[in-house]
Amino acid sequence: MDISLQKVDEVNGKLTIKIVKADYEEKVQKSLKKIKQQAKMPGFRPGMVPIGLIQKMYGMEVKAEELQKLISESINKYIEEQKLDLITSPLTAEDEEKIDVEKADDFEMHFDLGFAPQFDIELSDKDKIVYYNIDVDDKQVDAQVDAYRRRNGKFEEVESYEDGDMLRGNLVEMQKKGVEKEDGLKIENVSIMPKYFTNDTQKKKFAGATKGEITFNVSKAYSGKDTEIAALLKIKKEEVGEHIGDFKYEITSISRMKLADLNQELFDLVFGKDAVKTEEEFRARIKSEMESVYEEDSNFKFIIDVKDYCLNKVGEVKFPEEIMKREMLLNAKDDEQKKHIEENFAETVKDHEWSLICSKLLKQLNVKIEDEQIKSAAKLVAKSQFAQYGLNNVPDEYLENYASEMLKDEKQAQRLVSRAIEIELTKAVKAAVKLQNKKITVDKFNALFENK
Repeated sequence: MDISLQKVDEVNGKLTIKIVKADYEEKVQKSLKKIKQQAKMPGFRPGMVPIGLIQKMYGMEVKAEELQKLISESINKYIEEQKLDLITSPLTAEDEEKIDVEKADDFEMHFDLGFAPQFDIELSDKDKIVYYNIDVDDKQVDAQVDAYRRRNGKFEEVESYEDGDMLRGNLVEMQKKGVEKEDGLKIENVSIMPKYFTNDTQKKKFAGATKGEITFNVSKAYSGKDTEIAALLKIKKEEVGEHIGDFKYEITSISRMKLADLNQELFDLVFGKDAVKTEEEFRARIKSEMESVYEEDSNFKFIIDVKDYCLNKVGEVKFPEEIMKREMLLNAKDDEQKKHIEENFAETVKDHEWSLICSKLLKQLNVKIEDEQIKSAAKLVAKSQFAQYGLNNVPDEYLENYASEMLKDEKQAQRLVSRAIEIELTKAVKAAVKLQNKKITVDKFNALFENK
């Protein structure tokens, strides 16, 4: 057997493999003998089927299978021994004729190879990159305090409606003013909050309302929100258009949110037993938590800017785009996925380039991603998920268990490895380059992502 490589250019190559009968014949005969030992056929005792008959029945199939294994193993061994830095799998040459296993004994096959582009990238204190420090002011802390008080508050019964109150009552579909629609909808114990109506005219009908009847138009009140209308009327979304008339709403109760008091009970609910004991400590803890969240946002923006900076610093890089696209299209599940590949291929190439840059930076900055970093990333993700539901005092032991469960899922584990790489790379780059710190408000920071 003979394998040779021809470099077409710096990122494309052709691999030629020549196989003669002597390269695979012994393995074919060994496989056929194994089949013979296990074969059971009428007229023959087990294991006594003539080898000629086995050859006739299974010879071509075994030959093709052994050839395929030999080709695959030989190519992989060659790539490993020659230390070829490939970015694609070896693909059968597009102009390759199909081999005839039945008629031929000697074969010559050709494969296209795509090599990873070679370039250098290093970061040091000579590189200047902006880092945005998001300012947490008293107004933002006030808003978060209010959110915690609202989340832990209680609805209390009141006599008349004010904006933001919750109403509860019974809905009856009307045919015309004062007349109920025959076979119309009747829904009991319906909760509505006029504050969230999209139509101001319908909203005004409830100003100062007390218990009793009010006629309003549900379709107009929630104009453009068919999903909400369907949920309110307990019908299918496609049926919404059949109920565009007025409804009589009999208000049976009016409830107003009473914000939780700023006391020890609230402090304990938010941050755990005796974690903070005064309003001043409560606000300081909230500010610290917000700054921690904003730091993650700043890091996210920073790594985006690092990516752009490095891509620009490296300059134009040649990729084996033809073979890359061919491999992706061959692995596509359907036409929709193929269309997506075609439309987004240029961006995919950039993602490959950034991936290679990351690998080089990790090596240059001596960043190692081990189980500890991956577990830490998993706990950070878990903590963030709990925080979305207002759970800020989740015990570390619980986070540990939750993170362990996440890592048991292969897809989640892969994402968490990527997250760990991003976290550790961000730390290393921040330490390596010269940061140009810029203080910025939340609104201006968010504006940086507009039209991106």
